[in-house]
Order: sequence, then structure tokens, then C-alpha cells
Amino acid sequence: MDTKLTLRLDKEIIEKAKFYAQKHNQSLSSLTENLYKNALLEESIETDPELSPIAQKYLGILKNKIGDEDEEKLTRLKEKHLR
Repeated sequence: MDTKLTLRLDKEIIEKAKFYAQKHNQSLSSLTENLYKNALLEESIETDPELSPIAQKYLGILKNKIGDEDEEKLTRLKEKHLR
């Protein structure tokens, strides 16, 4: 069930958020909802007792990465070996 929510934000942030939402073919409402969902999901995963502290530390490190895995691997190898 959808319910109306009123938020007070800085005008500049609102304009940037509207532009971002439009660029990604989303409404500002769906963008905001997804941000809250992701934040709540991350919080519940971070407090998951079944994950080791090391797993929790690196959880989501590559989340939202755009691009080819091979390209990412090549970039990391270059960073590591071409210093």
C-alpha cells in the first residue's frame, strides 16, 4: 500500500535528485523508496550473525559496479603491478 510522505530537503539536493531520477527513467518517489530499501537491506545484512566479521567488512564492495568483469580485473591488475 502506498502512502504519501513529505520530506524537507535542501532545494539544490532536490533538483539534483530530480535530474538523477529522470536520467535513470525513475520517478523521484521510486528513487527515494529504493534508497530506503537499500539502506534497510544493508543494515539487516550487516547485522546478520551468520556472516563472519571479514565477510561483513567486504560485503557490497563491488555493489553497483557498471562494466565488464574482465575490464575490472584488468584495471585492478594494472593498479597492482604497474606502480
